[in-house]
Amino acid sequence: MKGANRIIGLAMGLAVLMMAQLAVAQQQTGLSVGENTKLNAGALFTFGYEGAYGDETQSNHGMNFGLDGNISGSYYNPNFISFTAHPYYNQSRADSNYQSITGASGVNGTANFFNGSHFPGSFSYHYDANSTGTLGLAGQPSFTTYGKGQGFGINWSALLPNWPTLSVGYSQGSGHSTVYGTDQEANSSTSLFNVHSGYQIAGFRLTGYFDHNHLDSKFPAFLAGQQEAAQESSGHDFGFQGQHSLPLHGSFSASYNRATASSDYLSNGGQNANTSSYTDSTENTNANFHPTQKLSFNVTQTFTNNLTGYVAQNLSSTGSVPPGGVNLGSGSYSSTMGGGVSYMFTNFLIGSAQATYYDQHYFGKSYTGEYLSGTVSYGRRLFDMFTFSASVIDSSSGMGNNALGFVGNVNFSRNFGHWQTSGQFSYAQNVQTLLITYTTSYYNYGANLHRRLPGGLTWTAAFNGSHSGLSNSQGTSTHSESYSTSLSKRRVAITGLFSKSSGVSLLGAGGLITPTPTPGLTDFILFSGTSYGGGASVQPLKRLVVSGSFSRAISDTLASTASHNNTEIFNAQMQYHLRRIGLQAGYTRFTQGISAVGTPVNSTSYFVGISRWFDFF
Repeated sequence: MKGANRIIGLAMGLAVLMMAQLAVAQQQTGLSVGENTKLNAGALFTFGYEGAYGDETQSNHGMNFGLDGNISGSYYNPNFISFTAHPYYNQSRADSNYQSITGASGVNGTANFFNGSHFPGSFSYHYDANSTGTLGLAGQPSFTTYGKGQGFGINWSALLPNWPTLSVGYSQGSGHSTVYGTDQEANSSTSLFNVHSGYQIAGFRLTGYFDHNHLDSKFPAFLAGQQEAAQESSGHDFGFQGQHSLPLHGSFSASYNRATASSDYLSNGGQNANTSSYTDSTENTNANFHPTQKLSFNVTQTFTNNLTGYVAQNLSSTGSVPPGGVNLGSGSYSSTMGGGVSYMFTNFLIGSAQATYYDQHYFGKSYTGEYLSGTVSYGRRLFDMFTFSASVIDSSSGMGNNALGFVGNVNFSRNFGHWQTSGQFSYAQNVQTLLITYTTSYYNYGANLHRRLPGGLTWTAAFNGSHSGLSNSQGTSTHSESYSTSLSKRRVAITGLFSKSSGVSLLGAGGLITPTPTPGLTDFILFSGTSYGGGASVQPLKRLVVSGSFSRAISDTLASTASHNNTEIFNAQMQYHLRRIGLQAGYTRFTQGISAVGTPVNSTSYFVGISRWFDFF
C-alpha cells in the first residue's frame, strides 16, 4: 500500500512539473477548453523529508510529496453549470492545516446547475482516506480515530411563478474508523431524503414537507459494554403549516406533524437486543396581536398524541431514538392551552405574563394543572453596568404538588480605566419541563476580562460554567466549567486553557449525545473528565512563524464497563514564506490510552520540506 502511494505521489509530481511548465508558457489566468468550458486551477505542492515511529507504527522515513489543490470552472455560463473540486494528497500531521495525525488524501467537489433559473440544482461528493477523526465525549476533547469515509448529495428545485415551490434532496454517506491505539472500531452509514414545498394563495402562506432518514452505527466496546454494539435507526416525518395575517397587526399559524422512528440495538455480540418504535402526531395553533406599539397578546394551543414518542425523538437532532429509549407508559399524551400579554412601559422596561393549562397522561396516571409566569425585563444599563430580566413562576400539577419557580438573567459590562470587563449569570429554579410533575433547575455563568498592558501587550481571560439537573430524578445532572487566558503582542502570542465536566450521555445512532434532563431515560453512560493545554507562537522575522501547542484530556467513562482514558498531543511548527514559496517543519507526538481495551500507545512524526503554490491556468 505504501509502495502504491509512493508511485501515485511520483506520478502526480511529474504531472505537476508538466502543468507548471504549461502555466509558465501561458502567462494567463484561466483556460478555455473549446468554446464553452472555462477552467481555473492551482495547487500548493509540498516536498520534503518525513519520518514516523511509534508503538503500533512501523518506523519509516524518506522523501514525502503532498498536494492541496483547487479547481473551479464553468460551462457555457456560470449560471448554467459551475463546479469546484478540492483534491488533496498526503496532507499529514501538524505540518498542514488538516491537523491530521495520519496522511490524509481525498477529494471534495460541488457542481451547481441552472443557478438563477426556475430549476436550480446541485451535486456534491467527498472522499477521505486515512484521515483523522474524533469520537466525542460531552464537554471534553474527543477520542482520536483514523479511517476513511465518503458520501454524496443531490438537490433539485422547481420554482415556477404562481405555482407551489418544490425542493427535493437526497444524500448518503458512510465512514469507518478505528480508535487510535486500539482495535476498537466505530462505523456509520446514513441516508437522508427530503421533499419541501411552499405556496401562497388568498393571503395564506402554506408549506409542506416530508423527511426520511436511515442511520447505521457500530460502537466501540469500551462505550457499549463488554463487546461492541450496533444500532440501526430509521424514521420519517411529514407535516404542513399555514400562516395568515389577522386584524390588529396580528397573525395566525397552524401546523401538523406526524413522525415515526424505530431503533434496533444489538449489544454483547448480538446476544442482547433492544427494539424501540414510536409514532406521534403533534398539532399547534397560535394567534398573536399587536394592537398598539406597546401592547401585544397571544393565545396558543398544542396537542401531542404520544408523549413518549415525542420526548424520545427530540433527544437527538437526527430524530433517532437512543438505546433503551424512553418509556412514559402506554397511552401517554399531552394537551396544553394558554395565552399571554406583554406591555412596554418605557423603551427599556417591558413586562409580560403567561398562563398555560396542562392536561397530560404518563406513567399510567392523568394530570391537570396550571403554569403561571410573570416577567420583567430592563434593557437599559442600571448603574451603567447591568441589564437584567426576572420571572416568577407558579405551577400546580393538580395533585397537590405546587411549586414556586424563578428565572433570572443578569448581564454585566463595564470599563474600569484600561480594564474591560463583562459577565453574565442565568439562574432557573423549578422551571416547567414537558411533563407537568417534573421541573428542571440550572445555572450558567461566565466572565471576560481584557486589559492592554505596557509595552504593547494585551491580556484576556475568560471563564464559563453551567449546571443542570432534573427534579424527582437521580443521576441526571450535568456540570461543566472552562477557563482560558491569552497574552499577546504584535508578534508573540501565548494561550492556556483548562476545562472539566461530568454528567451523563447516551449512545445515539449518530454517536454520543448529551440529553436535556428528561425522565424515563435509561442506559446512561456516566462520564467525568478534565483537560488542559496551551500554546505559543512567535514571529521573530516578518515571514517566519514558529509555534507549538500541547493538550491533554483525562476522563473516566462508565457504561457496563469502566474505563480510564488519557489523550495527549504535542505539536510544533515552523513556517517561512517568501512570495509563493514556503519552508516548513513540523513535529508531532501523540499518545492515547483507554484502560478498558489496552495499554497506552504513542506515535511520533516529523517533517522538513518546501512548498510552492502554482497557478496552472
